[in-house]
Amino acid sequence: MQPTVSQFCQELIAQLSGFLDGELDAALCQAIERHLATCRYCRVVVDTTEKTLLLYRDAPAEAVPRDVHAHLIKALGLESHANPTPPSHLLHTTVLH
Repeated sequence: MQPTVSQFCQELIAQLSGFLDGELDAALCQAIERHLATCRYCRVVVDTTEKTLLLYRDAPAEAVPRDVHAHLIKALGLESHANPTPPSHLLHTTVLH
């Protein structure tokens, strides 16, 4: 059986980043918490997003190989905006495995 996605569910998803970052006002956060207590669909979305953020934040930083960087620039059509040799600080990002 598919979960019922209400208008509030859609609004919660739209506000998810602000909710998880603690940027929403207290009344809206309380309304979201009440909704999460009864909506399994939204609880799964919030829990999964929180876990993903934790994994990303805890992942070790690894250098992006130059050939991968070049391929991404080409794939994104950014050749005219990119330096041929990117600054070293741009080659050190978090890569999930």
